[in-house]
Amino acid sequence: MIRWIGRTLAPAMALILTAVGGVATMATTADLDELDIDTALVADGLDQPIFVTHAPGEPDRLYVVEQPGRIQVVGTEGDRIGEPFLDLSDAITSGGEQGLLGLAFHPEYAENGRFFIDYTRDGDGATVVSELVATNGRADRASERELLVIEQPFGNHNGGMIAFDAAGMLLIGTGDGGAGGDPLGAGQDPGTLLGKLLRIDIDSGDPYGIPADNGFVESETHRPEIHALGLRNPWRFSVDPVGGHVYIGDVGQGEWEEISLLPNGTGGLNFGWNEVEGPECYEGDCDLDAFTPPVLSYDHGEGCSVTGGYVYRGSAQPAMAGVYLFGDFCSGTIWAADADDMLTGTASAVPVHDFDGRLASFGADSAGELFAVDRGGRIFRIVANAEG
Repeated sequence: MIRWIGRTLAPAMALILTAVGGVATMATTADLDELDIDTALVADGLDQPIFVTHAPGEPDRLYVVEQPGRIQVVGTEGDRIGEPFLDLSDAITSGGEQGLLGLAFHPEYAENGRFFIDYTRDGDGATVVSELVATNGRADRASERELLVIEQPFGNHNGGMIAFDAAGMLLIGTGDGGAGGDPLGAGQDPGTLLGKLLRIDIDSGDPYGIPADNGFVESETHRPEIHALGLRNPWRFSVDPVGGHVYIGDVGQGEWEEISLLPNGTGGLNFGWNEVEGPECYEGDCDLDAFTPPVLSYDHGEGCSVTGGYVYRGSAQPAMAGVYLFGDFCSGTIWAADADDMLTGTASAVPVHDFDGRLASFGADSAGELFAVDRGGRIFRIVANAEG
């Protein structure tokens, strides 16, 4: 069942929630009990699409990440535009949870052409985060510059989502390294980059800088790139343009799927894996109050793999204003929750759509309109209606 996690927040979260009392928010206008959403086909015939996004300065284009290693450009009305923006299929291991997994455009992409990708390297299966430059609307493969290479002990739980936060820092989601149950203890290990949300400054340093306000930057035991820890497989996360809050969909192990939250994008949180799964201790006893709980979770009676979503900040669908949408890859259920209630720890979620496909990801265009990605080859625009 979907349920609000009502136990006491960890002390670190309580302090942050106090701090967010004065931040900018945008009140939800939708009545969740009356919200009904649908999906309108935008594009099909794609090869295992797993993400869709936009580039700054290009309001009429969508960029679709295909897991085998290509990025396609699609018009917002569905027309395929030219050859692939990037084809790295000969350098990538793809299949299961490996492949080309993430794409993020520099906030000043319209001026500098810089963008970033996360992929599984052919040969050794390592995770690579690279920077490339596009010229004349096409990526220049020769411009690739590796920023991070993370060795992977197993072939699953690669994370792969990357996005820029409100301060222009690059966020990188990493899984715990794979297998099952986190046998290496990566989620709680401050000395590894696995099982974390990382945060780096790609505009300083060589090959990157460490932001001065990273969550554990003053710790002698934590890698300085770590912004939050205790994650199992943060497959998809998003940054709310109002307030900069980071919503993380963390795929669970055997019982629970969860949405975790960094209010204002502030780090220093430990979400508990593998001591905790969802709202409960994972195996045996644990100190639940030592960790930051999810703001929403559901058990495996409702699905098996959470697909983290987005807060709607567009204008074409006023019934969804201020609503956070997320879903499940297996069941296809899409739920809605009040984003402001998620910040105060009082959120509940209601099902608003049964998605007919394998819900790999959500995404947004430059106007804040939302899309859903079917790994079977289709991209859909999300539309809303208020039942009455």
